[in-house]
Amino acid sequence: MARVNKNGNLSGAVGNIVFVNRYGETHARRKPGKVNQTSNTKKSASGFGNNSSQDRLVRAAITEKIDIRNYQCFAVNHRTRLGLTIFQSQDEDGNTQMRYENPQSMVGTIFNNNWQWERAVNFYPDYNLPEDNSMMVTIPELNLGKQIKLPKNATRAILKLHALTIDPNKRVVMADILSSLTFDLDKNQNVPSQEWQFQIPENTYWALIIATISYSSPKNNIAEEHMHTGTYLWAKKIAE
Repeated sequence: MARVNKNGNLSGAVGNIVFVNRYGETHARRKPGKVNQTSNTKKSASGFGNNSSQDRLVRAAITEKIDIRNYQCFAVNHRTRLGLTIFQSQDEDGNTQMRYENPQSMVGTIFNNNWQWERAVNFYPDYNLPEDNSMMVTIPELNLGKQIKLPKNATRAILKLHALTIDPNKRVVMADILSSLTFDLDKNQNVPSQEWQFQIPENTYWALIIATISYSSPKNNIAEEHMHTGTYLWAKKIAE
């Protein structure tokens, strides 16, 4: 329905005619007809919807086991990265099939846009995965203020590393924690370099390492957007 706005111009629609105001002038145009989607655009739209639904299940399975602060950007960034792992194929009947394949695109996922992992840390673990799947992660010496940087007002940090397995293609998605490490960091205190070892089961589809850092201060005066950060440090497809 068209209405007269405060400037005396028509705005809205009458039948198939739409009135649009630009730069103080009123323009009339016909309503657009139905948009014809190609088979490719229909598949893309369907794929986007399926990925959104499945990503919710994946995130829920992970956050049930790992404490990740629920910043709004985390869901958006995670869904985008998970979508990059999708491989599309067609069966003999021409039906499109979608499957999450290589998890490498998950590495570097930003959990917090306002305090990104790359800004918060200055250390890089070394990963060694031999054929027997006995994972060895070498973590360098850590110092709060050098390898772990502090946001404004923070005086303490807790770094957590989690190794987990997951198959995002399942209808019921389950995350299983293989091993975890926690580092309680205070200023002027070094944590020596160490090796973290755990076994990855042969039937694992995806093996992942997630790292998070939570910050605190005696006065509890850290901005909400700076209280937590994290990312996927490492990811690998182990079995079909």
